[in-house]
Amino acid sequence: MDVVVTTDGREKTVNPKPDSKRTLAKAKTRRAIMKSALQLYSTEGASGMSMNKIAKGAGIAQPSFYNHFASLDELQQALSLQLKDNYLSPMRAAWIAMIKDYTDLSEAQFNQRCKQCLTHIFDAAFVNIDLFQRLNEDRIRFSPSFTAKSLPTKDSTEGSAKGLGNLINDIQAEWTQIFVAGLTLSHCDFEYSKVNLGVDIAAAQVHELILGCHQQRYSREQAIHVLCKNLNALFTSFWQQEISE
Repeated sequence: MDVVVTTDGREKTVNPKPDSKRTLAKAKTRRAIMKSALQLYSTEGASGMSMNKIAKGAGIAQPSFYNHFASLDELQQALSLQLKDNYLSPMRAAWIAMIKDYTDLSEAQFNQRCKQCLTHIFDAAFVNIDLFQRLNEDRIRFSPSFTAKSLPTKDSTEGSAKGLGNLINDIQAEWTQIFVAGLTLSHCDFEYSKVNLGVDIAAAQVHELILGCHQQRYSREQAIHVLCKNLNALFTSFWQQEISE
């Protein structure tokens, strides 16, 4: 049975298959461990993670933890990969298509599609806003050299950052690849350094506006409206650069 834990700690079954009682019991315990770890991380962050706390939250003895994960790092990596997929899978294709079609869209069409894409991001963050805040806090705390290490270049492959503390960095690196994929499909010439810079700026704005909405400084509609305008200017700059050359 393939079961994942979503960003809000719920369990989701994918392509269930008949298994033995022992296999099902093991899968259930693994899910309980992952759910306990996610709840603990949302409350205490990476610095508060421990096998003892996670095992207690899952209702098992600490030695039983090793029947499912070789280490705390392996557990965090499994959660990181799963959460990254939860965040990106529902929106990756839509963003690539929007960027690819950018020059053929009217301003109204772009705003409509951009609003839909940004709404997915806000929805994903607000499913578990405490988790989102922790991920952003630990990104700064545990990745001071993010800019130097994890931004992809033309010849680089996917970053090797591991653990929940680096999840936001991993996601941001994939956003760069999403932008690159869309621009490539549109046959737009671009500089990788400019894509990296654009993603850095856009990500910082998105994160700040999500937290601002959570603090009720402004509405989600206002935040998304501002982001649509800023992204429109960013995308326009890629084609303006191409024309000027």
